[in-house]
Amino acid sequence: MALAIAAALCALLGSARASAQSCTQQGTALVLSGGGAKGIVHIGVIEVMDSLGIRPDLIVGTSMGAIVGALYASGYSGRQIDSLARSLPLADIFRSFQPSAPRSLDFLQPLLYWEQGERGFNLQRSAASTAEANAITNNLALRGNLLARGNFDSLPIPFRAIATNLADRSLVVIGTGDLARALRASYSIPLIFPPEKINGQTLGDGGLVANVPVGVARRLGAKRVIVSDATSGVADSVGLDAPLTLVSHLVAFLFHQPADSLGKSDALVRGDLTGYADFEISDNGVERLIEVGRAAARRALVSSGCVAAPMVTRALPRHLDGFHLQGRSDGALSELRSLLGLAHTDTIRINELAERLRRLASSERFAAVWLNPNGADDSVSFDLTVQRQPSRTGGLGLAYDRELGGRAWLGYSDHRLLGMPVEGSAVVRVGTFRDELKLLLRGNQLLDRRLFNPLLSVDLAHEDLRRFDFDGKTLASMSTRELGVLAGYEHEYHNRWWYQAGGIGAAWHDSTRSSGSAIGLSVGTYQVDRQGTRLVDLNAEWTSVFRRITADARWPLALGDMRITPRVRYGWGDRLPSQLSYTLGGDEGFPGLHIGERRGNREAYASTLLTYRVLGPLLARLELAAGATAMGGDIAPSDGWLAGARAGLGLDTPVGPIRLEYGYNSAHRGAVFIRVGHWF
Repeated sequence: MALAIAAALCALLGSARASAQSCTQQGTALVLSGGGAKGIVHIGVIEVMDSLGIRPDLIVGTSMGAIVGALYASGYSGRQIDSLARSLPLADIFRSFQPSAPRSLDFLQPLLYWEQGERGFNLQRSAASTAEANAITNNLALRGNLLARGNFDSLPIPFRAIATNLADRSLVVIGTGDLARALRASYSIPLIFPPEKINGQTLGDGGLVANVPVGVARRLGAKRVIVSDATSGVADSVGLDAPLTLVSHLVAFLFHQPADSLGKSDALVRGDLTGYADFEISDNGVERLIEVGRAAARRALVSSGCVAAPMVTRALPRHLDGFHLQGRSDGALSELRSLLGLAHTDTIRINELAERLRRLASSERFAAVWLNPNGADDSVSFDLTVQRQPSRTGGLGLAYDRELGGRAWLGYSDHRLLGMPVEGSAVVRVGTFRDELKLLLRGNQLLDRRLFNPLLSVDLAHEDLRRFDFDGKTLASMSTRELGVLAGYEHEYHNRWWYQAGGIGAAWHDSTRSSGSAIGLSVGTYQVDRQGTRLVDLNAEWTSVFRRITADARWPLALGDMRITPRVRYGWGDRLPSQLSYTLGGDEGFPGLHIGERRGNREAYASTLLTYRVLGPLLARLELAAGATAMGGDIAPSDGWLAGARAGLGLDTPVGPIRLEYGYNSAHRGAVFIRVGHWF
């Protein structure tokens, strides 16, 4: 039986060679190894192959080699893959992540996070975001998936992905089915990603059995192989400064295998990968890795140049002939039709579909959606395989600040409340100065093939407002109570950008016997990064009593080993209750001042934070800031401006960041800043 399969595959390879007009007529296979994020080097190798006119007849890849190889097999050139790696970073698939609570829990950073899985509630275990990785893979593989439609020999270059059957550690060569799902199985690195189940088999990373799958290429009929090897062997020592460092070392042991012998006509491309991590690659590291691949390929392949015919181009199917869901729908079909922007019969807009696949992770409803395309000619149908996100989640967070004291939060979210497409959540925050309870209901409603989220939120809070005189002397605090209600809707209109609008109601009381209530309208937009940090937050409220506009934006930038984060804050209000007034610098405060010391109904603030990784998790931090607050007056404060700087050290730890800094400002005031954990 095995011989028959091998013979059939050889026949397919021979047919592919004839149609692709190979430059060697020898049956050349490109073999791309695993190596985690270091597999980015394969892109540089392919760029040099393109420049030399070397075109393989078959591509065999493991893990990251499977991802890059699938893109090449799908008709992308090396330069195009390079662009994809920068616009949608391939290294993000292998990056570690800090567990982030869902949108229903305000994207809080938990110390512990529970998910209800098949066996009850479990701690979140993955070292990388599985839903995010699945969404990126779907986006990258869409072109090839539509071309292959279930048969990887239908790609411009025949392709095979390597995986491991974890039941018996046997090698699995994947050449049919959903291309994105095959890639996901191939890079299911132990301890990083959960395995992928396909056709009754539980599949793990192909590197466990064939990290450099030369033997597979030969069994498929290749007479010559070009091997791009992104492995770096087992290190001599183990670093314990970060969990993924230890994981990387263990994975190196698991994936270490004797090399296959290479013949005179074969080529081995291997660059110097010393100092590059398996799972943590900076933005500049991507460019450096690609250049390592280019340099190694020039050395190894310059004598192998020949003239090849251009890659055969094939038209993508444009007509959607069906849209089905395997197994029980449970409302998922209508949700996915909206999220993917598809009807039963429709024209496929590939760029829009790719972007919507990318955004599936931020929908927080689906951990994986595999298209399983099939069809012929200009038509394609999707037979979706769906894995929902855990229906119930919970989290716990802790933080400490030298001035604000300790703070804790506990949250619970049910994503299908009472079995309906309604999300219910509750978050309790308690601390030295502020206690808060937030209750939220969010629904899923289809309107004109768009998914909107009607929402109702209720906030109850008690806060002791800190008060100071002009010189920073502490005064008696003011006790306040408030109730806030929002009834409206929100939806994601771009990748991680949300829009929210609705009617609001508010009531408040403070210890000065000032009370009030108001109704009005609220509108806002916000953007979060993959860790749940709000990068942009814009909001306007207009009520029967008060009006306010707030804006907060930051732009993280990487410059080598240095990270630069400019930030601006602006606030304007009229007749604001005390608890809604603005404090200079917000929860971060201002260098040299007490947190919450300068308060008003106007705020203008700008800062730039520079961080530099000194050693392992240790960071050097420097923040430069300028700002002012005022009570009334012009649209922005005209007096009372301060300039200041805060410098110190930061440490990334399993319980969150630790900061020890000293700040000083132009009012000749200084203050120590100490904080543990993510403040909220």
